Amino acid sequence: MFGTRADAVVDFAYIVTVLAPLFAFLSVRLVRQGRQAAHMRVQTALLAVCALAVVALEIRIRVAGGAGKLVAGSPHAGSALMNAVAAVHICGAVATYLVWGWLVFLSRRRYRSLLPGAFSRKHKIAGRIVIGGLCFTTLSATAVYRLAFWG
Repeated sequence: MFGTRADAVVDFAYIVTVLAPLFAFLSVRLVRQGRQAAHMRVQTALLAVCALAVVALEIRIRVAGGAGKLVAGSPHAGSALMNAVAAVHICGAVATYLVWGWLVFLSRRRYRSLLPGAFSRKHKIAGRIVIGGLCFTTLSATAVYRLAFWG
């Protein structure tokens, strides 16, 4: 799709990763407009699409015979740089998705009963952490994509 060695599944996962922070920011605007139910729907759908992209990518990696085989055409395949960048990306993405999943789960349970309330402050802080994590995940995914599939 982008003229790289990446296939459609990899490109799909990358596009979802790049667009996720944008949709998360737009979702925050919904809250500021007083549209909390719409915010909740967007966040839930966005998390589901992102999780689907991760699962699709994981299946693609397994079908290829592992990440090393998927990126075998890269001059950086197996290098310390590639391994370090990929490890940092994966750790950051997993941490972000865990916090995000926790936030969506608790927020859906508490919606209409405790919001706004004591949980609102924690929700706002966790939301900022998630958006920061999504931005970091986009940057680190770009670095992995660049090393693995360009050039």
